Amino acid sequence: MTEQTIVIIGSGIAGLSAADAARKTNPDVRIIILSENPHLPYHRPRLPGVVMDPTSADKILLHNEAWYESNRFELRRGVVVKQVHSDRHEVELEDGSLVAYDKLILATGSHSFLPPMDGCKHEGVFTLWTLDDAFKISDYIEKAKSAVVIGGGLLGLEVAYALKKRGLETTILERDTSLLARQLDERSSAMFQEQVERVGVNVLKNASTEEILADPKTGRVSGVRLEDGTVIACEIILVATGVRARVEVMDGEPIEIDRRFVVNNRLETNIPDIYAAGDCAVMDGLWFGLWAVSTREGKVAGTNAAGGDEICVIPTPPYLVNTMETRIASAGDIKPKDPEVTSQISFDETQLTYDRRNFLGDKLVGYILLGDTTPFSMLSRELQQE
Repeated sequence: MTEQTIVIIGSGIAGLSAADAARKTNPDVRIIILSENPHLPYHRPRLPGVVMDPTSADKILLHNEAWYESNRFELRRGVVVKQVHSDRHEVELEDGSLVAYDKLILATGSHSFLPPMDGCKHEGVFTLWTLDDAFKISDYIEKAKSAVVIGGGLLGLEVAYALKKRGLETTILERDTSLLARQLDERSSAMFQEQVERVGVNVLKNASTEEILADPKTGRVSGVRLEDGTVIACEIILVATGVRARVEVMDGEPIEIDRRFVVNNRLETNIPDIYAAGDCAVMDGLWFGLWAVSTREGKVAGTNAAGGDEICVIPTPPYLVNTMETRIASAGDIKPKDPEVTSQISFDETQLTYDRRNFLGDKLVGYILLGDTTPFSMLSRELQQE
């Protein structure tokens, strides 16, 4: 029997979950993982911790080198995929070499998005998406005393906390009228902002950046100008305004894309023998950008690519946050417009804890927990009950 080869493009959690599932499904299949990352694959959500303490980099590795060897994964680090040729079942690398596949799994992930604003190329402007980004930011902090983080989502919050812990005067610029507006209601968002400010991070809402300023003599960042004319001085800027899927390896190929690779519930694309999973994939029109979802999708893609038969079912996942020395858990209908929905709310302004549970009749339809997330597991199970 001819040896079958599965090629996986990407070494994030979707790619590694695919490799692990494929190996368990077919002990004999050849598995090649093509990774742009020169490092061993790591836990991307923990990169802000490396900004805070660069010596902790080894602690965020997903697996040691022996794991890849024992599972007979051919992890090729520091290689760039130029193009997939689906008609020939080949992947072309930047150096011109070709890698043949029987099944291909696209786990290309995302990249940081820089919004269109003047000054993005000044020295001292960073995004945080790779381990090397974290090292560069950590080094640059040594010559900075103040920082601005553009974007108040989870990554922006965690980076801001890391910068504050490194001793920088730190300000978050949030375009919206509140922090985590999609995960919190008005009262809990206000309480969360108070917690952010208690740990020493400044928050400026309704803040749209017009231009990043630089010292004309050094070319280094000196501040930001907002659309209302306000100028905030700083020496380093972190942009955390979202991500875009990496789909360029399929340029010129007849693959269906809706900002991401469109897949069915077996994680198959419309091109035979090609699957997609994780940040670069969209199933049933839904995309979450969450670690647990990427893990599940990778598992199903790897199982099926190796000859198994598994369907991917993803209940709407909860939003979980552990940052700014507090915790958040929210899911379901958190700000209901249906007049039939009733809410049970309790809170403590001193401890900054908040508990909201929304019900349609006797059925739980959504919840928000801030500070004390002890009821999370119970509420999560109750929310998923039919």
